[in-house]
Amino acid sequence: MPRDVALGESIITLTGKREMMVENYKGIVEYDENKLKIKTKHGFVELEGNKFLITYLTDDEIKVTGHIQHIKLENLI
Repeated sequence: MPRDVALGESIITLTGKREMMVENYKGIVEYDENKLKIKTKHGFVELEGNKFLITYLTDDEIKVTGHIQHIKLENLI
């Protein structure tokens, strides 16, 4: 069994500065067109930029597009 599945780890995939996909996230803490903060099992992922749009959303995956200028990871192991 893959480690991320067994431990419930989040997988964060960036495509350039325009797209981010997070698998195994827990929830959206803050969202507007300039900021997105996502809760994961081990902390938070925060994006700053502009023109953010959530283009895909399920119970365990989220995909956001826009112009990503800054990424902050809080308390991630």
